[in-house]
Amino acid sequence: MKLFQYAIRVLIFIGSVAGFFGGWALFAHSNKPVAAEVSAPSVAPLPPLSPLNFDVPTSLQPIQPIAPMPRTQMTMPRLRTRGS
Repeated sequence: MKLFQYAIRVLIFIGSVAGFFGGWALFAHSNKPVAAEVSAPSVAPLPPLSPLNFDVPTSLQPIQPIAPMPRTQMTMPRLRTRGS
């Protein structure tokens, strides 16, 4: 089991290092960003919006407050580790 765990850790390490350097090389060799054009294309203005209707109905009832839940004392078991 120790050999398997060691092999997994080595594979994770190699994959992490390869991914780091691969991403570094990918970003280093990518094209540089293109400068933005100075002239913006002409865009036709949008038509005006119709006014919104905010009629509030008068038959609404107020929301009743919710009674608070009774608080109970819950104790968590203490977590113990074998470390120092």
